[in-house]
Amino acid sequence: MLNLSIRSLSYAVPSGRLTNGEIVDLFAEKYFRNLPKDDLEQLVYGSKRKLDFLEIRTRSYSLDYAEEGSVQMAARVSREAIAKAGMTPDDIDLLLFVGVCNPFREPSYSIILAHELGMTQGNYYDINDTCNGFLKALELSSLYINSGKYRNILVVTSENPLELLEASNFTGRVDTLAEADYKMNLFFAGAGAAAMLLTADSGEKSALYYGEERNHADWELSLYVSPKIHMPTPRFEGMDFMSWADGRGIAAHVIRDMPAFVHRFLDEHEIVKDEIRYIFSHQLGRNITNSLLNKLEVRTERVFPVNTFPDYGNMGSANIPIGLCMAEEQGLLCKGDSILLLGSACGLTYGAAYILW
Repeated sequence: MLNLSIRSLSYAVPSGRLTNGEIVDLFAEKYFRNLPKDDLEQLVYGSKRKLDFLEIRTRSYSLDYAEEGSVQMAARVSREAIAKAGMTPDDIDLLLFVGVCNPFREPSYSIILAHELGMTQGNYYDINDTCNGFLKALELSSLYINSGKYRNILVVTSENPLELLEASNFTGRVDTLAEADYKMNLFFAGAGAAAMLLTADSGEKSALYYGEERNHADWELSLYVSPKIHMPTPRFEGMDFMSWADGRGIAAHVIRDMPAFVHRFLDEHEIVKDEIRYIFSHQLGRNITNSLLNKLEVRTERVFPVNTFPDYGNMGSANIPIGLCMAEEQGLLCKGDSILLLGSACGLTYGAAYILW
């Protein structure tokens, strides 16, 4: 049992939008320009078609990093969540930062964020569970709060992949069409931030259960490194890259393994699937989503009451909390609603949480 209550939620999505054509052309010009002309044309055409098929129209990005950068968004959602809960920064006993696109190695992101918020007491640190980070933070928060160590925990994520890519001045050489195809994972990526303030369960917006499953056998399906380091696999020998994703491999793993994990989670906690009002899931495109729903035998209207993927893209660890925030903002969530949160990370990690609103 998690025995948590969600005291408040906040989110931010930057104002910029890049269409499929714009993002593909940007990458073709900046990172794939040394491909042979015929290969480059094939890549551009094929990439746009794939993105259209997955039903992504645009992805969010920051028009001005000074106003909508990663840290600025994180600070904004944190202040809003604290204010909504009727608290001050000094009421926060623990600040957890999660996120795929964490630009800081030293000091931690949470230290910088605590400074921006003006925290004069309380603890803060980062955790990394990639796109499942926000759900994993629920389990950690439960352990702390139920032990009596902390009372109020703020979980924050901020994803801004293009800001990180541009700041790195990455100009990686791509020599083959196949290699370029594996590097198109950032075509899906969008920017966004979210914060959730958690306390002991008060009987409202109760986070009740969390479960996870992991697989390390195919760890090389997705990789993000900066700068390039030697990797213990021949797959990456001689490659200059910042990020890599085997999209087909990831999709195959999610479709194959996630439904059984979800069924085990529901059975373990005696959750009746047909009584679930909404499912919020990490969003990776139409083909993966529909295959997952079919295997779970869940009606589409129960999923994504607010579908962020077509307009904002894959916002990493921020996908699920931003979806929850938007649904709450639009008045879609009612007291007593049963809500299932499903996270996945590269076909290697699966997480699930159950909330009674």
